Amino acid sequence: MPASNTVNIRRIFSLLFFGMVAAFSANSAATSMPEDDASFTKIVGERVARDIPEFNIQPAGKLTLEGKRADGESTGQISLDRIFAFCNKNSDSCDSAIEQYAKGISEAVRERTRPIEKGMVRLAIRSSRYVNQVKAQAGAGTAVIFARPLTEDLEMVPVLDFKRTIRFVNEKDLGKLGATEEEIFKLGEQNLRASLRPLADVATVPGAKSFGRIAGEDYASSRVILHADWSDLAAKLNNHLVVMIPAPDVLLYGDGSSGEGVDAIRELGLEIAKKSSRPLSPLILRWTDAGWEEIK
Repeated sequence: MPASNTVNIRRIFSLLFFGMVAAFSANSAATSMPEDDASFTKIVGERVARDIPEFNIQPAGKLTLEGKRADGESTGQISLDRIFAFCNKNSDSCDSAIEQYAKGISEAVRERTRPIEKGMVRLAIRSSRYVNQVKAQAGAGTAVIFARPLTEDLEMVPVLDFKRTIRFVNEKDLGKLGATEEEIFKLGEQNLRASLRPLADVATVPGAKSFGRIAGEDYASSRVILHADWSDLAAKLNNHLVVMIPAPDVLLYGDGSSGEGVDAIRELGLEIAKKSSRPLSPLILRWTDAGWEEIK
């Protein structure tokens, strides 16, 4: 899930590109695999620097890199934990893995550092714990990020969607976009709604003791932000609608009038979260006229 104004890039790099690294077979010529993490970090840093020479790539902690550009722009913290573990187990494929990993990171950095536009703003859901952790780790001198509570344990955060990566909107971005904090939240909701199919098209009324699933949407979990959209479905379920968002791209919903129904959704949601590279929340939310209510 960082210590720069690109606060969520560290996790994104780790998750997006490791799948590509792990796909390599042991066909490449092997070199000596560094036994210590400091040497490994140095090697990968030098390889990344070749593709994005405008950034000064340096170690930023254990198995972590960060690059700074002359204008102050940062790559964000780049985690090497997973590729280090991969190379330890697959030394014959390590060279090819590092090569592809570095290319993927470089492409993402170049994409993410292009000029931002209002059309890139979305509202995403993150746990309050994660948001607070990001704020605590950011440190002094880092641009402020924005978040508003959805429930006691979940936050709405404006993000910039760069297709391959996303990052939180920060206070520096407000000037570039010519918007206030309030306008950014409204813009994020507006763009979110425009990017999603109508709820009625993707969420049919579930039968008794059954539930539905919305998957394959990057912002499926963000549909809970559009609270009023769920009112018709809630009415058809006699106001017993419950939802769960185990991953950003998965939303489960169903009839929460019985403990068995709630348990069934929770069991499936926890299994999805366990298998996801980006688990989000174990919470069950109940729809009410006033908003979403957490079921502890």
